[in-house]
Amino acid sequence: MVESEESTSVLARILDAAAEEFGRVGFSGAKVDAIARRAGVNKAALYYHVGNKEKLYETVLLQLFAQVAGTLEQAAKAGPDPVAALSALASAMAGLFSRLPVLPRIMTMEMASGARTMPLAALAEFRRIFGATRDILRQGQETGVMRPANPAFVHMALVGTLVVYSLSEPLRRRFADAVQEMDVRLDAPLAEAAAFLGDLIGRGLRPDAAVGETPVNTAGTEGHGDA
Repeated sequence: MVESEESTSVLARILDAAAEEFGRVGFSGAKVDAIARRAGVNKAALYYHVGNKEKLYETVLLQLFAQVAGTLEQAAKAGPDPVAALSALASAMAGLFSRLPVLPRIMTMEMASGARTMPLAALAEFRRIFGATRDILRQGQETGVMRPANPAFVHMALVGTLVVYSLSEPLRRRFADAVQEMDVRLDAPLAEAAAFLGDLIGRGLRPDAAVGETPVNTAGTEGHGDA
């Protein structure tokens, strides 16, 4: 029992260290030696508990994405109101980024590299992640409070903005004072940004907020009827 608990603790340290290293320099830049040192184990122990660098990266990503999927699925079931569920989804994502700062960094590196090192096993978690947004939109459309929309657009609008806002914190802190007099709050917390996004996108999905329609211009039509 003690040996099993110790093995679990070592594995957790290895995965935490690997996540930090992958989040710092990406898959290509990460070194197994550095991960082992950060975890406080030797390379032999690392290979024994996980495997090579590819297997280590796959394990870290699957663990992170499983947390994202589970959290978003729970948020999507926040209540009978789809608009409130969308706000809960945004808040849940912000909470994940705050608790797991390596997550937005790894996501950004994967996108920048064309997802060349993304394991195929992650596809199942991606289905769950996008499925949470799709379920909210489907419920909103069925109840008549949301117009049809591509779940990918809604998900990317929420998550993409939160990723950028999260990663830009050092820059925003540095220049916050420079724009304060312009009523631009660069130092607003991530949770506040998530609440704003949830409300903004929720309003944009209302049936009366449909986009892409050409408005009818009635200006100058008075007095120009048939003679």
